[in-house]
Amino acid sequence: MFKNDDIKMVRLFAFTILIFLLLTNKCVAQAPVVAIDSLLTKAFETNELLPMLIDSAIKYSPQASIGRSNETRIKATNNINKRSIYNALSLRTSLGYGSNFSAINNQSAALSENYTTGSSAFYSIGLGLQLPINQIINRKDINKVEMAIVEAAVADKDKIFLFIKQEVVRTYQDLKLSHKLLAISVKNKESAEINNSLGQKNFLNGQITVDQILLINEGLSRSLISFETNLNQFQTKLMELDMLTGTSFSKLILMVK
Repeated sequence: MFKNDDIKMVRLFAFTILIFLLLTNKCVAQAPVVAIDSLLTKAFETNELLPMLIDSAIKYSPQASIGRSNETRIKATNNINKRSIYNALSLRTSLGYGSNFSAINNQSAALSENYTTGSSAFYSIGLGLQLPINQIINRKDINKVEMAIVEAAVADKDKIFLFIKQEVVRTYQDLKLSHKLLAISVKNKESAEINNSLGQKNFLNGQITVDQILLINEGLSRSLISFETNLNQFQTKLMELDMLTGTSFSKLILMVK
């Protein structure tokens, strides 16, 4: 059974071969080649896939997940702190038994006469709130500090998102450049191979010198090195973009309208 990494590598290799065949125009099925080649060209010209790649990278990135989690945690902590004032609320009840003092009912009488002669029970219930004086005085400043912490968490998350966007854009632009350089190197390689074939014939016929054929061979070698370098660069940037976004660029190509 193939692992996921093996499948990705096979897809990447197949896509790279397809690009190479498109650039060299040596595919047998000409109609599908033209369709795929036009999709690839349009994708790079219009940058239609770039927003999809950025969105996928933000959803896939572990750093982005950490940024979102920190923002959620700090906002939740802030809400908990705001509701912590209710911890100071208490339900108070009391039950007393004794004489009832009633100055209201008999204001002109002596103080000692304001007590009832009989004893009775008294029950009271109510809410109480006790807060430290510093918490009361600094309540507004405490709220400002908590809001600043939340804003800092949001800013950190946005900073991570911005960095991810920049990385995707940079890698995508490098991929576009490597694709163009690969196309140029393919044409140069084809020209060098044709020139080398003609040079070999001319050399065998005695029409050119050894130095001339050596220069032709050197040109062919440079074109081959350039082609291999640009092909490797294209493959590298394609793998980097797939790793950044967690998706396959070759699959997204088929989504271009």
